[in-house]
Amino acid sequence: MNDLYTEASVKKKVTAMDTFIKVITVLVVALLLAAGFFLGQTILGFLGALGLVFAYYLIPRLSVVYEYVFCDGQLDFDKIMAGEKRKHMYRLDFEQVLIMAPANSHALDSYKSNPAAKKLDFTSLEKDRKVYCIVESSGDIQTLVYFEPNEKMISYIKQKAPRKVSEY
Repeated sequence: MNDLYTEASVKKKVTAMDTFIKVITVLVVALLLAAGFFLGQTILGFLGALGLVFAYYLIPRLSVVYEYVFCDGQLDFDKIMAGEKRKHMYRLDFEQVLIMAPANSHALDSYKSNPAAKKLDFTSLEKDRKVYCIVESSGDIQTLVYFEPNEKMISYIKQKAPRKVSEY
């Protein structure tokens, strides 16, 4: 049995929107709790307590790690939130892949210009990272998947589907 298996993971950069959501959540919860306490309004205190529960679940989920698992022609993308909750995001089969190339490659220009193409981004959003794009076609639907594989994963994908991987 000669299965090719490798995995890689990247931590998503904390964006300005993530920070904004955290700050707004904390401010709203603090204001509701303070208003409920100082004004003696039970409903505001109850809403503040609900906000605490909401913040307890929301804020850690903004810390995301994407994990890529390549196993003998299939590539799975999982999202790990707060270091503990895993969610399967997408699976692609290299039999349906048209091309895999660096995201800035001219080989992808015709696919990127398709307005109907579905775009999935599983990258860290960090600058100066080697981002690859896989174009998958199933029926009339084209999907562009952006990710950051390591060298081992790229070499295994080349072994499995050598004509579909472009370095340029």
